[in-house]
Amino acid sequence: MISCRVLNAPSGALGRAWRESTGRMWQALPALLGALVFVRLMMVGAESSPVMLIGHSLAGFTGGWWPLLASYLGAVGSFFAGSCTISNLTFGPIQDAIASQRGFDRTTLLALQSVGGAMGNMVAIHNIVAVGTVLGLRNAEGMILRQTILPMIVYGLIAAVAAAFLI
Repeated sequence: MISCRVLNAPSGALGRAWRESTGRMWQALPALLGALVFVRLMMVGAESSPVMLIGHSLAGFTGGWWPLLASYLGAVGSFFAGSCTISNLTFGPIQDAIASQRGFDRTTLLALQSVGGAMGNMVAIHNIVAVGTVLGLRNAEGMILRQTILPMIVYGLIAAVAAAFLI
């Protein structure tokens, strides 16, 4: 309301903005809820959950190279969850377990997890759907993802180089 007065918006602009915003949010709701449900299902089962199995498999497959790839696990979490926090809650315990199993520095792996969570926000389904919705773009998710994936990969390479110096 104050913004409308400061910006000298025409009468009825506030109501139109609320209606348009609400309509756009309802369009994005199914995709956002679906991604949240998927992430929650990936965490069911404690030590035998899909998340833990994936993490341990990745660590076993990559061996001593894990710190160079650890940030990408965080990115996968953010990609699906749309949140660095949820990625850290989901995959942080995996990174911690891998650090213990392989003898890596816990703090460094958990930092790489957080870096990866930030990286994943660049390509997160939630964020791409939200941006497309806010901008009123229809079916632009693929185009947005294609434009953000390369910078995310480069970001991960920079994290890997930093990890190489830290480990």
